[in-house]
Amino acid sequence: MSSQVLSKTTVAPNSNGSTSLTERKSDNDTTAMHATSEVSPPQVLLKTAVALVSNGDGNCYECNILFDEGAQRTFICQRFANTLDYISLGVEELHITGFGDKKLVRHVEKIRIDVHTQDHHSINMETVIVPEIAAPIEMCMKDVCKLPYIRNLKLAHRIPVNDKFEVQLLIGADYYWSFVEDNVIRGNGPIAVKSKLGYLLSGPTNRKSTYQGASTAALRILSHRENVEYDLERFWKLETLGISTEENDESMDAKIKHYQENNIYFRDNKYYTILPWKNEYPELPTNENIAKMRTANVVKCLAREPKMLEIYGDIIRDQESRGFVEKVPTEEISTKKQIHYIPHHPVKKDSITTPIRIVYDCSCRQDGSSPSLNDCLSSDPPILNELTGILTRFRAKKYGISTDIEKAFLQINLDENDKDVTRFFWLENPRNPNSALIAYRFRFVLFGATCSPFILSATLMKHVSDNPSETADTIQRDIYVDNILTSVNTEDDARKFFHESRKLLSDAGFNLRSWASNSTVLQETAKTEAVIDQDLETKILGMRWDPEQDILTFAKKVSNTESRFISKREILRQSLSIFDPLGLLGPVTIRAKLLMQQLWKQKLSWDEILPKHIHSEWIDMSRDIQSALAETKLPRHFFNESTQNHPSTLHVFVDASEIAYGACVYIYNGENATLIIAKNRVAPLKNITLPRLELMAAVIGARLANNVQQSICLDLIQ
Repeated sequence: MSSQVLSKTTVAPNSNGSTSLTERKSDNDTTAMHATSEVSPPQVLLKTAVALVSNGDGNCYECNILFDEGAQRTFICQRFANTLDYISLGVEELHITGFGDKKLVRHVEKIRIDVHTQDHHSINMETVIVPEIAAPIEMCMKDVCKLPYIRNLKLAHRIPVNDKFEVQLLIGADYYWSFVEDNVIRGNGPIAVKSKLGYLLSGPTNRKSTYQGASTAALRILSHRENVEYDLERFWKLETLGISTEENDESMDAKIKHYQENNIYFRDNKYYTILPWKNEYPELPTNENIAKMRTANVVKCLAREPKMLEIYGDIIRDQESRGFVEKVPTEEISTKKQIHYIPHHPVKKDSITTPIRIVYDCSCRQDGSSPSLNDCLSSDPPILNELTGILTRFRAKKYGISTDIEKAFLQINLDENDKDVTRFFWLENPRNPNSALIAYRFRFVLFGATCSPFILSATLMKHVSDNPSETADTIQRDIYVDNILTSVNTEDDARKFFHESRKLLSDAGFNLRSWASNSTVLQETAKTEAVIDQDLETKILGMRWDPEQDILTFAKKVSNTESRFISKREILRQSLSIFDPLGLLGPVTIRAKLLMQQLWKQKLSWDEILPKHIHSEWIDMSRDIQSALAETKLPRHFFNESTQNHPSTLHVFVDASEIAYGACVYIYNGENATLIIAKNRVAPLKNITLPRLELMAAVIGARLANNVQQSICLDLIQ
């Protein structure tokens, strides 16, 4: 299917009546049309609205909407579409024409969404996904809302802000009249047009534009997505696990130690933390109005399914009963010096017992010029052990052990002076959606703040360092965020680790739960104390472990490619979904890397539909990868019971060809050989001799061997 979309842009004339137009390519290959003038014209409002949008599954999200009857189609930006967890309706070829008869051709996905109106109904519409719709629109509604003919109207864009409005959904002429009604109100300012979302304001105001210098109206048309570089960086970091040579950052170590000594303290058998505020951080607004409005919208959406509203309220009530949150005392509502409210919303979970979880938006800004809570807090990375080392040690000994800390973030108390920046609103009577909103606040570190992972890791590391023991050393070495993954040689060692680790962490208020092990002694002990993992398979840092069979498998995450269009971006996305830090699937995943290099050589754009022969090649390849993911079963333990005590040797194999090179490490004990870790690389585009490629493979092999020797304590014969 092919369609042409015309988009209009209004430009302001220069002082001499002429208009200057420029077109440029930005750094991320964005096509932008700019109009500039020498004088500042009055600011012009466009028809904008804020409404709830869903994809039909009951989860509603607040959306910034721009109405444009000059567009023939309705567009939704990729980032917001991802939030909706959409289902694709297929692909069409889209032709977009702008100034200068510039025609852009894109292959875009179609989805269906519901826009919820003020009368508690919804309008179902088809929209196409584009990476980005428009540059932020300058808004100035504070003065406008004071005009006599507008003052008492129920506006579709309800918050009077001086802000840059990020457009997430553009409703074109195909659905424009499904929303817009006949009533029009005119006055000395913008025109108010009635719609099913409230009155839309459109037209010039009496206020000059606040842009610096000459005014600029910009429309960014279907810019390339900005997360490609991030995806590639994330992919590269995963690929270099075990062979990177990054040195320890001493300045970061000093910063962590300083935070532990000055911001974390222990009192009444509990840890308390002072939030890591940035130096000279900007003044934090209360966010009261926007938090109230967004909470009211969440309540309105959940009220359509009373059961979901009940579950949402039960979660908050459970947090209150366990002391994680508390109602703000009436006498303290407005007496604190620094107060900040955080909006929250539901996110669907794949769980029968708890179908939703509550997400707190610490990145919410009151307006474009005000900071969010996350903007004011330091965003230092948490202290994380290397994944390959943890997984290697988990496989090194006879009995594997897995456990995690229950609600880890909610076990660290907030300092009294920081609690009021974590306020939020909820219903006074959770069973009545029409009841008043009252203020709550967190008493503990909340998940959602940018600094929370750092606080958790710093606190845990401080506790185990202050209470040295063999078990403390194991936890410090084998913890990843709130998961502990290790192995021991005997059943007695397993029982000892269970009791000592639970005692050590319970002294700090942490509860170790969801214990899984192939040790029957540990299983029975965990059952007795009601902390056994009930699942047949345990999630192990991106893999799955069956303790009964002591087998590791891979999660099956490569999507079906036969019903989707295939682009370079899609191949990268699906390749990134394969989590294999140990490189055990290298023989099949190297093919995806080689295909990506081939696409790079052909200089294909990220969203260009690939030729049929490449599409077919990827389908065959993805089937093989899917089979490998489904069929690969890896013994967790290196050796079987009869040979585990034999002397062990470490064997490293390296090889190279004109297209790829790599290395793998085995442990051999006279009878059994087990693959521990492997890494491969695609040969560079620049021609390199085969001997040099073999030397590059040898470097990888040496680094892998060093990584394994540092990770496990086996008497290896050199």
